[in-house]
Amino acid sequence: MICCGNKISSPDFIDGTAYFVCNECGNVREIKNYRTYTPEESLVYFENKYGLNLPSKYIEVSGSRSTKVIKLNSTDIESLNFYFDDGFYEIGRFASIDPNHKNSIYDNISSGREWGLQNKFIPLEGDGHTWLALDYRESNVEPKVVVTETDDGNSLVVANSFDEFISNLLRYEEVYDLNGNIIYKK
Repeated sequence: MICCGNKISSPDFIDGTAYFVCNECGNVREIKNYRTYTPEESLVYFENKYGLNLPSKYIEVSGSRSTKVIKLNSTDIESLNFYFDDGFYEIGRFASIDPNHKNSIYDNISSGREWGLQNKFIPLEGDGHTWLALDYRESNVEPKVVVTETDDGNSLVVANSFDEFISNLLRYEEVYDLNGNIIYKK
């Protein structure tokens, strides 16, 4: 559990409910029937809940806070150009796979559905209008990675597999300077 940038690792338990209290701000998070999950158990939990396999390499980036960037392919779709006109997508944080985590993939799925994201898309990161998502429309075990916008429902394939996606990630500093100007050359 993270709050105020600090990890709260030992909750208080009352009748099977875990209470996490932030020492810095006093915020309390209550989770009924709380249990801890290993990363592997989290993958199994996800698979059982949604009937889809998360890529095993997602464990490596789950919860990551270092900003990464993925270069996008060009497109003629107007709505995608509106949102992704600079040709890059910034990933601030990959959702955690832990079902108990505040910024979990489960929270993203819920939020994505509220914004009208397709059921076969599992959002990894996004803001409502735009999402980085796993696309399970063609396979329940080997998703493509897409960026999508929820206004018109258009999407753009970023990678044909999660492994390909991971291998194409760029550090923020490789793409943008300190003023946010694109410096990427390739």
